Amino acid sequence: MTMLTTAHSQASLNIEIISVILPQLIIAFGIALALLLVAWKRSQRTIALFTGAVMLIALVANVSLLTIQPTAVTQLLKVDSYSAFAFSLVLISALVSLHMSHQFLKAHIEVHDEYYLLLMLLVLGAGILVTSNHFASLFLGFELLSISLVGLVGYHRESNFSVESGFKYLILSATASSFMLLGIAFIYSVTGNMSFDANVPNEIYHQQNLRLFFEMGILLFISGIAFKLSIAPFHFWTPDVYQGAPTPVTLLMATISKVAMFVVLVKCVVAQNYLLYDNVQLLLMILAVASMLMGNILALKQQNLKRLIGYSSIAHMGYLLIVVIVLSGESLSFTWLSVLFYLSAYVVANLSIFMVMAAIQSQCSSKVGQLLQYKEELLLSDLRGLFWRIPSHALLVILAVLSLAGIPLTMGFIGKFYILSQATIAHAWWLIVTLVIGSGIGLAYYLPIIFTLFEKEDCTELQANKRPIIEHFLVYSFIIIGLLLGIFPDVVSQFIVSNPM
Repeated sequence: MTMLTTAHSQASLNIEIISVILPQLIIAFGIALALLLVAWKRSQRTIALFTGAVMLIALVANVSLLTIQPTAVTQLLKVDSYSAFAFSLVLISALVSLHMSHQFLKAHIEVHDEYYLLLMLLVLGAGILVTSNHFASLFLGFELLSISLVGLVGYHRESNFSVESGFKYLILSATASSFMLLGIAFIYSVTGNMSFDANVPNEIYHQQNLRLFFEMGILLFISGIAFKLSIAPFHFWTPDVYQGAPTPVTLLMATISKVAMFVVLVKCVVAQNYLLYDNVQLLLMILAVASMLMGNILALKQQNLKRLIGYSSIAHMGYLLIVVIVLSGESLSFTWLSVLFYLSAYVVANLSIFMVMAAIQSQCSSKVGQLLQYKEELLLSDLRGLFWRIPSHALLVILAVLSLAGIPLTMGFIGKFYILSQATIAHAWWLIVTLVIGSGIGLAYYLPIIFTLFEKEDCTELQANKRPIIEHFLVYSFIIIGLLLGIFPDVVSQFIVSNPM
């Protein structure tokens, strides 16, 4: 009887473990089935529909985890409501990018099954990252995400910038991985444990040699993460790779990569109490201030939209880094609310802008022989008169830009308000001043985007009735989401359940 009870308890435990990582398992199983599907029938439409179905099923499975209590899956993973919410952002971004990718890949004759495999591998890597509770799983997810992005960045071989952007991202990504791995090795050599939940030995605080070695490991580890987050001075790759990558891939870098890496950074810092060291806190403050100022200043003269968004992302990651700096054990729930709400606002704004950019690029393409050549360089002037041609697309851009600028009644304003609230409680006045100055500088390049939409109509033809039905659905959906969540932010807040870490 005792053996039956034990077996029953073990079976229940296994079912519980499988249920909490079910979204990641669905993606992994979908990758295996996709390989079989490619071997059976090479069809771009079939693999695109299959990929979309896998991600939708994973998203549905993930929604049920938004109210879950923290559950450890071995020593490597821990699933909680925060990681579930972050993975929802990842899956939504991937689905929008999937639609854009299908439209983009129509420009080529050959079938592109491997593109969708890389996309699912990217999502799986992000899913591992947001649930990581161990340096081993963190590095595994980091590498899976990075290698997938390397293939996607250089995927459009006919592009003038494909080789350059792919090579830059490959070299710098490998360098960042090396820094991170060496930093993890340093940390492990001092602590003797790679779990986030492991207690840092007390002797580190008292022995200068151990403390110096430990802080060196933290420096290298943060350098690797700062590369993915485009935090200054690890930002130099960002504008070039954003410009050279296909627009759907740039969207993936601007959303999925940022969400996954920032969530795992917060989980690691919260669990390890790295901010007990003054040198670590000073390092993060320098990175945040440099990112907020450099990102906004370098964006001022940009006319290429993807480069402008790249520089803008540097500034926004600097804003968000403030939350990590002023982190305290008494306000962990508010910290997670601030992080996830700001990431939600950032993701919605980027999805909105990139959808309109993809629509303009596909409509401005030209037929060369049997190939449909996409417009690669999308400049600010290409938005001229968009309000008079397609008001819905222009309204979506306006809402997204106002949110990025932090104007009231938008999600971006609420996100910055949360950050300022935490910084005020911690008396981080220098960070507050820098955020306000950076936001003011940002208006100098955000507002011209809106003004351009209302200028005299350009010769470029872009008619609303020529767009796919699903694009109209996405555009109007994100307009409603942008308006609703900006006015009623509690709609998002109630999904970010307060759970002890």
